[in-house]
Amino acid sequence: MEIEEVEFLRTEKWEEGGLIDHGFGTRGGGGKKVLKKDWWGRRLNEKGGILPLVSIRQVHGDRVVVFNGKMEEIPELWNQEGDALITRVPGFALSVFTADCLPILLFDPTQRVVGIVHAGWKGTSKRILQNAIGKMKEVFNCRGENIQAAMGPCIGPCCLEVDDPVKKAFGAGGLPWEIISSRRQKGKWLLDLYKANAYLLEIEGVHRENVQRLESCTRCRRDIFYSYRGEEETQGRQLNFIALRKADQPSDPG
Repeated sequence: MEIEEVEFLRTEKWEEGGLIDHGFGTRGGGGKKVLKKDWWGRRLNEKGGILPLVSIRQVHGDRVVVFNGKMEEIPELWNQEGDALITRVPGFALSVFTADCLPILLFDPTQRVVGIVHAGWKGTSKRILQNAIGKMKEVFNCRGENIQAAMGPCIGPCCLEVDDPVKKAFGAGGLPWEIISSRRQKGKWLLDLYKANAYLLEIEGVHRENVQRLESCTRCRRDIFYSYRGEEETQGRQLNFIALRKADQPSDPG
């Protein structure tokens, strides 16, 4: 399938910094269903550079994958289970695909490390974001106070209605249910993925001023985003990515 022009949303702070390329994807032109498999084997033309796409097989779990920058590993990684990727190798676009789940980008400018996380309610309850930051600390000697994070569009607390099994999963994960949810009716709650993951960032030592949010509810804005809940379990997916820029890569297109 030919992928039409896709618009990416970006944070002002990282755009001005010039050290990374990043973007939170949208539906693209024409409103067609763009699937994860449609991106397989493609390269992203961003900021004057051609970036190989590196992804994993998302399973709503808690596994973090470290990418070591070997081109021959990329096909295998696309079939490897995981919900977060980290690397310090420039010139590769780490990516996750979403259609209501929360995409989170991580950047440590001190150690020059980037990461990306796929955080739906299942992954959030399993602390996938905390695991990703923990792996950045373990493998690359990152420190929480140096890490910056950006949260992209996902299904908002206005639309993410959940039931008692979800509440129990968050209780098992030790997350503060009374802070991250609000009761809607008996046995039903509205869950806030932004608040839940902000909590995980805070306990890992990430400063609040280093956290950016591009909050937009994917279910409410189906004109811009694919929504799993809002479009009868659509297979369409947004591509979200982050990449360290190579030293000789221009900071502006052209």
